Amino acid sequence: MPWRLKTSSIDVEVSYKKCPNKLRESLREPNIKLRTETGELITPLRVVATSKYQWQNKELKAEIKLVDPETNKEIPLAEALEVLGHYKEKLVTESGRIVDPDNEEIYHYQVLEDDSESPVKPFKPFNLFDIPEENWVPSVIIESFDILSTYELFSERPIIQRQLFEEAEKRLKQDKIGICAWSFGKFKQCYAFVCPTVREGKFVWVVKFADYQPELVHLMDIPAKVTIPFKEAPTLKTLPPVQALVIEVQQAKKKK
Repeated sequence: MPWRLKTSSIDVEVSYKKCPNKLRESLREPNIKLRTETGELITPLRVVATSKYQWQNKELKAEIKLVDPETNKEIPLAEALEVLGHYKEKLVTESGRIVDPDNEEIYHYQVLEDDSESPVKPFKPFNLFDIPEENWVPSVIIESFDILSTYELFSERPIIQRQLFEEAEKRLKQDKIGICAWSFGKFKQCYAFVCPTVREGKFVWVVKFADYQPELVHLMDIPAKVTIPFKEAPTLKTLPPVQALVIEVQQAKKKK
């Protein structure tokens, strides 16, 4: 079904297409494989921890066959409804052995574009917003990113509150926000936008995380002479570099 744009002046049919991710190369989540110390491939599997079967709103006795608990009539498996209670994840090797990550070393490998594998270590969760002066950018920049989540940064200590406000006041006067790379752990990275915010006579620092910047690929020529010049929003030509995955310090044993 086509989409339409309706205002007080126009009512037109428009084409639509989802914007591609302009940051897809720098922030995409890598393809990671798990292997044992000897190189055997490990596959994470979700297995049923608890479940039950029901038939005609009655819970069936599950033995080798499914049986109605009232009549002892055997119920075909195709007619029964399996109700999942809980599931848990198991790590299973190619040979079917279950791996216990608490008692056995597991190695991570990044699958490269040529299908070769490089041993890597996951990121530790970041805890530092390190924003050099060149990473303070016009606040309107954030409008070109899709936000994943938002957090508040604050303090209960008056001396820290004063420092936070002095920095916020400085950046608000400049109409700028900070940007840096961030990771919550594992192999995923994103960008953190650190924004001073004033509301209802009070202030707080807000951090907005984003890993998606829509790329506009269907910009149209303006079909008429512009009588009033438009003020274009500034673009961010250079983003802070994201960290590369770190190679395992201890080389894993050669895969079989």
